[in-house]
Amino acid sequence: MAIVRSTEPHAFITGLDFSELPSDILYFTAKDLEENIIEDAIEDQPVLAYDKVRFYGEPIAIVAADSHQKAVSFSQKVKVKYQKLPIVETPKQALEPDAPLLFEKGNLLSEFHHEKGNVTESFEDCDLILEEDFHLPIQDHAYMEPDAAFAWMEGDVLSIYTSTQNVFHDQRMIARALGIPLHNVHVMAATVGGGFGGKDGHTVQIFAALVAYRTGRPAKIVISRREVFIGTYKRHAVDLHLKMGFQKDGTFRALSSTAYLDTGAYAGLGPAVMGLFSEHLGGPYVISNVKIDSYLVYTDKAPAHAMRGFGAPQGAFATESLINRAANILQIDPIEIRMKNALTQGALGTLGQKMEHVVGLREALEVVRDSDLWKEKNTNQDPSIGFGIAAGYLSCGLGKGVPDSAKVEIDREPNGDFTVRVGLVDIGQGNATALAAIAGEALKVPLEKIHLIMADTTQTFDCGSTAGSRSVFIAGNAILAAVRDYFSHPETGRGFAETEFPQSKTDLNVIGFPHAMYTFIAQAVKLKLDPISGQPQLAGIFAATEAGKVINRLSMDGQIQGGIAMSIGYTLGENMNYRNGIPDNQRFTVYILPTAEDIPPIQNVSVELYEATGPYGAKGAAEVATVVIAPAITSAIESIRDLKINRLPLDFEQILDAKEKGSVC
Repeated sequence: MAIVRSTEPHAFITGLDFSELPSDILYFTAKDLEENIIEDAIEDQPVLAYDKVRFYGEPIAIVAADSHQKAVSFSQKVKVKYQKLPIVETPKQALEPDAPLLFEKGNLLSEFHHEKGNVTESFEDCDLILEEDFHLPIQDHAYMEPDAAFAWMEGDVLSIYTSTQNVFHDQRMIARALGIPLHNVHVMAATVGGGFGGKDGHTVQIFAALVAYRTGRPAKIVISRREVFIGTYKRHAVDLHLKMGFQKDGTFRALSSTAYLDTGAYAGLGPAVMGLFSEHLGGPYVISNVKIDSYLVYTDKAPAHAMRGFGAPQGAFATESLINRAANILQIDPIEIRMKNALTQGALGTLGQKMEHVVGLREALEVVRDSDLWKEKNTNQDPSIGFGIAAGYLSCGLGKGVPDSAKVEIDREPNGDFTVRVGLVDIGQGNATALAAIAGEALKVPLEKIHLIMADTTQTFDCGSTAGSRSVFIAGNAILAAVRDYFSHPETGRGFAETEFPQSKTDLNVIGFPHAMYTFIAQAVKLKLDPISGQPQLAGIFAATEAGKVINRLSMDGQIQGGIAMSIGYTLGENMNYRNGIPDNQRFTVYILPTAEDIPPIQNVSVELYEATGPYGAKGAAEVATVVIAPAITSAIESIRDLKINRLPLDFEQILDAKEKGSVC
């Protein structure tokens, strides 16, 4: 299979010409779908565009042949006729009164407004006010495996292997698009080569399912890396104006923000990302006076969606940057200013949510302060070497008002082994190992006697998506409950249970946030600024992470190091830049990913506090490492050169040229 994609970023489709395709080459359009919609929180994206395209690379038709080469070759012979439309490139342009409309309802998809305390009066009482504009770029997930699916018919059952984060959501999407009963769709997750949020929705599953269902023949699709870049989900770009007020003793007095999130051509999970961005913007601190205004806006770009950190890294870059500058101006140690304002158990977060779980931020900051890397800061004499720090947090679970549960079944086999059925996907973060370990511990049997069956719609129950740093917590608790059920009547040889993720008890009633649980991190960076190129050379990173009790230490360290590596790329070079609606970056040679040589030694120390509501005391940990390495890096650079870095990725020439006090990059 091959996809016919739009060569225009915004246009009406006035004609489709398949006349150059021979009879043995099949093609499919929106007319071949029973319902041409991608099922999501807001349903505005068609499976195949039919009247209008809204981004360059949008799927319009599918071509199927008996070889990959023929499918690709003949897909290029399909002629699409367009009536070009003006392009909407930025959120602020999209909100202008005379802006071209992507949808009749307008370009503003959603907005969120929240005020706590009295922001206007509190700023009047501040000893120091810092106010800046920040820009965060579009980032590609850059997962190792391009999106792929393989579908075939078994009688009247459509079976499909796919690269996904949620087989049950795939099942619902496919059944709805094809107009067939849910029980006639069997979805299984293959071994997934990374996802990071980019495979938490429709990628190519419906395409393969459509062809197999309509032809009765097996159908395979593996898209190219260029297609991944131009046509799949991305991290939201954000333009943010942030104002923070401080007392001279370092107390965080007030925060006010106006942010515009670029959700691209379709909603995807954009409203949820905007919510999480707003929820985490103030950081893991007590701030009594807060005003947050966030806008989610359509533009003619590939849809933005879920990506590791889910909106938190964008806001944290701005907030942590201002905190570091305030510490410098007030002559307060950057760790001390964070310790003074840190959330603790029982404290209220930015949106008024109560920290009802263990909170290890102060402990994490103490660990960083005691590290050899941070101690070196006090003795360093090299003016080209700098040190930076940042702290952050990330929610666990799907958020307030969103169904968030897991069902697990345990069966004792005749040989004394146990089969554990869990509907989640392991996308490389190691939840399969952790869940097997939890089951083995609870059943009091060696790990080799535990056999997991995961992510199969006929053999497991719906446990929701592998997303939101939730899988070990929610499924681990379900396994423990299923074990208790098994021991209550062992003669049956079976245990079954369903558990739910805790919900925030705050009075704020917005679907998806705030959350009831968070993971905390503090990260320190040592780097050297090259005086010739202006490029930072990372020399070391130290992370202290509080994610409850660690189930698998090696896996935990891998998650933290992987998340840091991902955000090093976000800081130093990754940027899906668009010109006239067309992405500049359509291959890895021009999308600047860090290599092994760009990643310094990373040490992670886990601050192990016991979370009473988690399985053996665990919380989630997969995403938090991405949140604050960017401001830690930029604060280290700012400690060397007298400038302000307000946008990512770093512009090394601007860093080199910035010589005047207060220069902004």
